[in-house]
Amino acid sequence: MSKIQKGTNLAIEEIIENHVKSGKSPGISVGLVNENETMTFNFGETKKDSGVVPTNKTIYEIGSMTKTFTTILAAQLQAEEIISLDEKISKYLPELENSEFENKNVTLRHLLTHTSGISEFSVKTFASQIFSIMSTGKSRIVEYEYDTEKFLNYVSALKLKNSPGSTWMYSNLGFGLVGKILERITGNSYDVLVKTHICDVLDMKDTGIDVFESHKDELAVGYSFRGKQADYWNVPAIEAAGSLYSTPSDMVKFLKANLGLSKTILYPVFEYCQNTKNTPKIPLSMKFFTKSVGISLHSFRAGWFVFPQENVDILGHDGGTEGFSSFMCMNLGNQSAVVILTNRAMKPVHKLGLSLLQEINKK
Repeated sequence: MSKIQKGTNLAIEEIIENHVKSGKSPGISVGLVNENETMTFNFGETKKDSGVVPTNKTIYEIGSMTKTFTTILAAQLQAEEIISLDEKISKYLPELENSEFENKNVTLRHLLTHTSGISEFSVKTFASQIFSIMSTGKSRIVEYEYDTEKFLNYVSALKLKNSPGSTWMYSNLGFGLVGKILERITGNSYDVLVKTHICDVLDMKDTGIDVFESHKDELAVGYSFRGKQADYWNVPAIEAAGSLYSTPSDMVKFLKANLGLSKTILYPVFEYCQNTKNTPKIPLSMKFFTKSVGISLHSFRAGWFVFPQENVDILGHDGGTEGFSSFMCMNLGNQSAVVILTNRAMKPVHKLGLSLLQEINKK
């Protein structure tokens, strides 16, 4: 592939800057990667009216992009023979014995591919949550704030909506459960596990959960859909579903490693996750949602959505919290990738990310 062309940078800058000027986000950081070059762009403000422009070290909530880290972590622990993705989860969590999870043989693989049969919340509850975030920048899903004991008691009483493995259904609860299993088996917190098995290996020093406390001066301020300053995400029950913080610099390292552009012992695990295809197709309801934000969605691999683009499958994942929106995507064929981090909730950047991925590959 040719190097990013002179003049392409200006086009990319214009695309990103227009996103901020249109009022879609107070600030934005973008990382672009291909086999020859890495570029980052930062526009806007880390806090409204502060005049402080984001940098490569600015820390953002990455929301559900956390799920990709969780999947890689679980796959790595399987490679180390600490867990098996095909073992019943009731083996790891005795609290789930005699529940539907035991009777229907729900496995870690089911949880990681959104095929466990665990539902997300009802439409009414979800609608209330969306309205709450839009209006106040605050979450109202009490279950997300449960401690481990309350969370496991809550989950153990759930009834599965579908037979495990039969239907794809996005579930934050399922990924929250994965986190609790990994913590139980290893005796370490989710934050420590991600740092030890992924971040330390990739030299991602500013990624984790505790960076919220240790790097406060670098934190961007998040804003709700309606522009109100939002609370930072606090969801201990489902940390493994959406609690990580990261920076443009660290996320570029993560994507380069996933593309095989930087050498790492984790690459076999990255390939394993990227190539896991044994999941049901995405339901029409989810496809309608993704079309509403300007993209098409085909299927889900382990930790990655698949977006079909001009005869090539693009792998990616998005993230959204009470005050932040994010998206990452990569083309394995030509080893290119994009990550976008913004400090505005519910302003999808999927379409922007995919357009930038095309732009960096123009000759």
